[in-house]
Amino acid sequence: MEKQEVIDLAKSYAAAGFLCSESVLRAISNALGVQCKLIPKIATGFGAGIGGQGMVCGAVSGGVMALGIHFSRNEVKNEEKRVYWFALKLLNRFKKEHSHLTCRELTGCDFNTEEGYTKYQAESMWDTKCRKYIATSASLAFDLIQEKT
Repeated sequence: MEKQEVIDLAKSYAAAGFLCSESVLRAISNALGVQCKLIPKIATGFGAGIGGQGMVCGAVSGGVMALGIHFSRNEVKNEEKRVYWFALKLLNRFKKEHSHLTCRELTGCDFNTEEGYTKYQAESMWDTKCRKYIATSASLAFDLIQEKT
């Protein structure tokens, strides 16, 4: 699968109603040929900055989980580069592109308040901002997998 196909797939999942974290994880998993009944379920709680708390962007979390599928392990062993090295690369690249990593900073909304949620809805941020973050995270995760495969 080509990079643009992965980005488009992540965007299509988002358009279909999947959360940011679910969309990125599902698109990258699909590109890797990984089918599992836990995808995207395992990513659901990470949406809106981990359960709506505005912390790390859900799209970024989905990208980190996808990197884990490709680079992680099922048994204890020493590795030259651990999955958190790849996660850090994703975080750094995302932050370089968008200046922030947290959902609260990226959207300017506090989802724990009615005002924050209302602002998010009124400004159509899912369409104007979040889908862009989904595309970025899917793109960056795909790049890291390609660079290190």
